[in-house]
Amino acid sequence: MEHLSSPFVSVIIPVFNDRDRLKICLERLENQTYPNHLYEIIVVDNASNDGEEVKEVVAQFSQAFVTYESFPSSFAARNQGISLAKGDIIAFTDADCIPAIDWIEKGVKNLLFTFNCGLVAGKIEVFFKDSNRATPVELYESITAFPQKELIEKYNYAATANIFTFKNVIERVGNFDPH
Repeated sequence: MEHLSSPFVSVIIPVFNDRDRLKICLERLENQTYPNHLYEIIVVDNASNDGEEVKEVVAQFSQAFVTYESFPSSFAARNQGISLAKGDIIAFTDADCIPAIDWIEKGVKNLLFTFNCGLVAGKIEVFFKDSNRATPVELYESITAFPQKELIEKYNYAATANIFTFKNVIERVGNFDPH
């Protein structure tokens, strides 16, 4: 991808009481193949009980800053992030996700180079708390959770753990329904 003409990206991450996994997510986002000066990371604390600890985690990462949303909804938190986003492209992930090292680069490339595209949704792989001893619920979710391809083809939406879109698309269709 030609980085000289690459757009600025705002990555939005809602978080609620999940500072430990947020740190893992931010570590991966801090080391993307996409140039650091072309993206920001907006962490939206959705009224966590450990809000000060969330701030401390975010302060460790130069690409990231934290904001706050009191309404209890990950969608309200995403809307708060959108309101602060500087990017022409908005990327969404979650605090409990571990994006691939080239996640931003591939998301931007697919969004820019797919004809008449307004949204790109990527695969979401479920991982286990203990990879040697998956629980029955984890095994079930690894098979059934987040069928991105089906969600897009049948319902024209996707799970927000791995989405890229243009900011002007959001401006046209409106923000998420926080309820």
